[in-house]
Amino acid sequence: MILDTSVLIDMLEGNESVKTSLQKLDGKAATTVICKYELLRGLGGGQVNSLLNTLDVYPFDGDAPERSSVIYKELRRNGKLINELDILIAAIAISNDELLVTRDNDFKAVENLKLLVI
Repeated sequence: MILDTSVLIDMLEGNESVKTSLQKLDGKAATTVICKYELLRGLGGGQVNSLLNTLDVYPFDGDAPERSSVIYKELRRNGKLINELDILIAAIAISNDELLVTRDNDFKAVENLKLLVI
């Protein structure tokens, strides 16, 4: 399962409902290189690095770049364009056949994305 930036921030802030929700899920927690960038850009620091060191980090490679462009074009055509970094995160999750766990409802616009909004 891939944890989105919104979930990682809540974990860092000690949000108990997020922690409880994650404990109910089966699977190894990971994140993406995009989420890592967002965390380091926005928060940085030792606590962020400590959290990131416990997670596998999926890169933006393989078919994720092509998949991102398809997602972007579909969302634009449907008038439902979302944040471009979220498109990259979604493409990484789809490319790796992983569940994306987030607090962000915008991801619901992405077709073929295994998604859990908590």
